[in-house]
Amino acid sequence: MIIIIPVSVISEALNVSMDTSDEMVNKISLWKNMFENKSPWLVEENSAARSTGLPSAVASELARLTTIECKISVTGSERADYISQTLEPLRDKLRSRLEYGLAEGGLIFKPYVSDGNVYVDCARQDSFYPIVFDDSHSLSAVVFVQTLTRGNMIYTKLEYHHMEDDGCHIENKAFSKNTLAKSVEILGQQCKLSDIPEWADVQPEAILKDANKLPLGYFRMPAANTSDADSQLGTSCYSRAVPIIRQADEQWGRILWEYEGSELAVHADESMFKRIDGTVEIPKGYERLYRNIPGLDDDKKMDTFSPAIRDASLFNGMNEILRRIEFTCGLAYGTLSNVQDVPQTATQINASKQRSYSTVKDIQKSLQNALDDLIQAIDYWVTAADEINIAPGTYQTAYDWDDSIVNEPSQEKQMFWQYVVAGKFPFWAYLVKFEGYTEKDAKAIASEAQEAMAEIKPEEGA
Repeated sequence: MIIIIPVSVISEALNVSMDTSDEMVNKISLWKNMFENKSPWLVEENSAARSTGLPSAVASELARLTTIECKISVTGSERADYISQTLEPLRDKLRSRLEYGLAEGGLIFKPYVSDGNVYVDCARQDSFYPIVFDDSHSLSAVVFVQTLTRGNMIYTKLEYHHMEDDGCHIENKAFSKNTLAKSVEILGQQCKLSDIPEWADVQPEAILKDANKLPLGYFRMPAANTSDADSQLGTSCYSRAVPIIRQADEQWGRILWEYEGSELAVHADESMFKRIDGTVEIPKGYERLYRNIPGLDDDKKMDTFSPAIRDASLFNGMNEILRRIEFTCGLAYGTLSNVQDVPQTATQINASKQRSYSTVKDIQKSLQNALDDLIQAIDYWVTAADEINIAPGTYQTAYDWDDSIVNEPSQEKQMFWQYVVAGKFPFWAYLVKFEGYTEKDAKAIASEAQEAMAEIKPEEGA
């Protein structure tokens, strides 16, 4: 459970000034609600809008394109093997975790030690408050918020991380509030960490010596913050499309109403139905088809209601809205819309794909920076934790990101073969990449082919 806490409350509780604004806190809350299908225009009374699920669709598609072929390897030593093993659970869930980060604008990968091992927690942007960014725009102070509910009691823990000359300082404070009590305090009264079983082992203060930066990885959307130009926080991948998404939900409501309002029906006088104990009985299973209309004229006791449906014009309007959302969110046309309705040249299609490619490459770069910081943080904890006995050692990190959003597999294969024919790439590399051969077998086949070509003699006079 996450409670939206005003910045001033956090600032007063920890006696710190913060870079985060209430404007950004409210925006993050809006993006979160949209992702969870709770947009304000959907839940307001008598709303005609109906959910299209576009916020989660945009975040899901961008997360898929970003991680579809992502490969992260850490090699070089026993310590590298341990770091790689620690990352394994995150690798499996990276796409779903990234969805939250894209939807809310940011995500923190936070390693911690438990039972003699290092684990990685993922904090969504609605559960942390950045306090200070240094000159290089790196996070140097942050507050994590965790809440627990026990009956009428709400417990809140503020975990404050900040860098000082002697390392990273961590302060933990707990607060309790009775929801039945008439109190204007949002956090309630400060209490002991030991009063809450889940936090009984948490130390009020700790210093991570030798840490030269916060031991975590901070991912944020790379686009400029148009919600709060003074904030260094990332914004949702659909932040600029919020009003257009609302238009799509409203248009979808019109489409559904058109189908519902145009539903086939038979208007019939009550004399056309059987009566049971004086009550008109509509045939079972046909309640939606027949409508009892008392007092119809004698010459028209039954009439069919079947108006024309204006779905073509409504769907055309919907498609234009979807195309606008795609453009605003940096997606290629056809990701959400129906591209068959709009003729496009090959150049326009390629430019559209390039837009998605550029968006995804920017996200991948930001994600890679966050993962680099996470790996350094894991390496720090392996050294700092007394219960982990892993010898110091070097490690190398390699990332492999897929770029097939621009080049279709068949086009990429054809292009690669052209390079082989031109002598730019070796034939064996083509066999490995596109035909599934191992490098050893591919080189053997390429060698045999080369020998066979060398035995072919040109005809005389040629």
